[in-house]
Amino acid sequence: MIALLLFLTVATHPIADAGAGGDAATADAGESVTDGDAAAPGDVGPPSPVLTEADASAVPMGKLHGQVLAKGTRRPVFAAIITVDQGAAAETDVNGRFEAAAPCGLRPITVQAPGFETVKAARDACADPAPLLVRLVPLDNAPSYETVVTAQPPESALTLAGQELTTTPGSLGDPLRTIESLPGVATPAWPLPVYAVRGANPGNTGFVLDDLRVPALFHLALGPAVIHPYFFDDLAFYPGGYPARYGRYVGGLISAHTRQPASDMAHAAVDVRLYDAGALVSAPLPGGNGAVVVAARYSYTGALVPLFSSDLRMSYWDYQVRADRQFGPLHLTLLALGSDDALTHKEDMAPDSEYLMRFHRVSLRTHMSVGNGQLIAQLAAGYDRSKAPVINLNQIDFNQTAMTTQTWSVIPRLTYRRPTQWVDGEAGFDGELQWLAPASPVEQAGTSDLGHKRTARFLAGYASATIRAGSRLLLIPELRLDSYAISGVEKADLGPRLGARLFLDAMTWLDARAGRFTQPPSLPVQIPGAENFGLALYGLQTSWQASLGVGSKRLRGLEIELTGYVQRYVLTDLRNPTALMPDGLASDLLVRRDARSYGVELLLRRPASERLHGWLAYTLSQNQRALGGGVIGPSDWDQRHILNLVLGYRIGRNTIGGRAHLSTGRPVLIKGREADGFVRLPTYYQIDLRAERRFLFDRFAMDVYLEVVNCSLSRQVFNLRQDASGQLHETSYRIVLPSLGVHGEF
Repeated sequence: MIALLLFLTVATHPIADAGAGGDAATADAGESVTDGDAAAPGDVGPPSPVLTEADASAVPMGKLHGQVLAKGTRRPVFAAIITVDQGAAAETDVNGRFEAAAPCGLRPITVQAPGFETVKAARDACADPAPLLVRLVPLDNAPSYETVVTAQPPESALTLAGQELTTTPGSLGDPLRTIESLPGVATPAWPLPVYAVRGANPGNTGFVLDDLRVPALFHLALGPAVIHPYFFDDLAFYPGGYPARYGRYVGGLISAHTRQPASDMAHAAVDVRLYDAGALVSAPLPGGNGAVVVAARYSYTGALVPLFSSDLRMSYWDYQVRADRQFGPLHLTLLALGSDDALTHKEDMAPDSEYLMRFHRVSLRTHMSVGNGQLIAQLAAGYDRSKAPVINLNQIDFNQTAMTTQTWSVIPRLTYRRPTQWVDGEAGFDGELQWLAPASPVEQAGTSDLGHKRTARFLAGYASATIRAGSRLLLIPELRLDSYAISGVEKADLGPRLGARLFLDAMTWLDARAGRFTQPPSLPVQIPGAENFGLALYGLQTSWQASLGVGSKRLRGLEIELTGYVQRYVLTDLRNPTALMPDGLASDLLVRRDARSYGVELLLRRPASERLHGWLAYTLSQNQRALGGGVIGPSDWDQRHILNLVLGYRIGRNTIGGRAHLSTGRPVLIKGREADGFVRLPTYYQIDLRAERRFLFDRFAMDVYLEVVNCSLSRQVFNLRQDASGQLHETSYRIVLPSLGVHGEF
């Protein structure tokens, strides 16, 4: 399977986020003046002496008013303190505005707010009645953002938020690529964005955005994620034991939320890279009770790739829209997103291979207060279209043909949440109805229904509770009932889940999770439209998962968590993973296999609010498959040791960082002259570097960044072959991904 994926490889470049700056603050009368200790134009002489309480009543008074903004943006600073003559005079409101009485004469003025540098200026409130505009610069290490790989919420997720979504070294500026540096994640063939989580197949890990399932995470080959990086608000990664509100995956799950559009004023961000360009624009809606944000990205690789390879053509684009509006007690959110990919690969001895991948989703969600809880209703619709070459061995000439699949979906969801003093309860329903229609159906006997017209219907109900049993113990019992129907075949499964967290003290905790999860049959990797088939042939995929962890924050500025896990699966695997030309429509393409994985994950992190920040993630695991006849062998994705060290360091407005990655080789099956056997690929290591500088202007900020992924020039070995003499030969490649870009926002 890895060999079939590797020829798609083509380089792309990341998008970076804006970091905190370290410029001198500014203050002025109407327009900013560098270094806020300068007097306003027209003022002469030194400031007047500080008045005593006795003679303050004899001095005429003037009015001092203005606004405090964050430098590099147009965002107001709330609760900033303005002092005149060393005495508190005013505090800014939510719009950053202030007004206060001040004695006549040139007086010293100080403006300060938590997380910002202090501004000092001078102003005569009687001689200069113009508004005072003050721009505060964020401190170098101010916690204006903090990416948290959190251990405190009751759900056992690793959460990313803020700038770490886009500035983690080695991620190419992509929030979803950041997960390859987290515990439990194996990347079998870097730089392909194919992730095996805790020994499961990559197709067993799901992705939901605002509780809406997205059929693909990345553009084809080495393209970025299908969601604009700045459209994310946060991202929670569940390597196992995800909550009952989600389902239909037996591995891990990624749950992301979109950023609510700013309703104060219009904002925009623009990104330009070597291979694509993107933009994000938000603005308030008319009437002032809502806002909308639009993001889009377009690749001009169609013009650039032929300069390096005449056999390859590639292009991609994507878009996202979110609009929020308040109608009385109802809060409505409209979400629309889509992605399009086209890739053509020409070979001398084979027909052209054309890959197309396109999907669209539109969702309307509303939430309102009902009783003492909240009711959330969501209805979504989707369209997917995929085209890929397949080998159909039912044809006499065994030629490669292309299969195009279209899918229409309707996706409802209903949730009710009610918090109380001791118990927070949640109950809900979710479903998905699909109509899958290949453009050229293959109806021959003996083939999989992957090439047939078919319908799929999934329904589920769930209930969960978070019980605060005293001040130290949290219990989370959950139950989910799933019903599956594909091509008239129906299956149902009950999935109990239980979580518990015991706080040994305020800084140390124990965490335990266990549960059952189910999923329809799937290919080892996700392809939109090539899903939800073979229920009659293979039955449901299932998993039992359990984990136990201990975490602590006792070390100053550090958080450590150690987790052990064991998981038992029944998965649909490729029957012959070494086949170079598998029949994609054959009924024996996949086989149902028992599997198990167990291991230990260590996470040591330093918060992004610190000048030196990052994490160390280490995974020791063993992933096995039952190969038949009582033989147990390693999984195709088994990498025994995986180590990632991610560090960043801020120096003023500059941030430098790097990632060191090391992983032992996965196994490959060698067909020898006497017997078949597994041989491990060589250990792979990689070093990535990133440097970024932020430029702050009065009304906008700009980041210039350079990232080099695999600057160690490491060679990735992805296969071994044996010649007639029994000698093994490596098949490998070396890819270095440089990235140079500019991100501007205002």
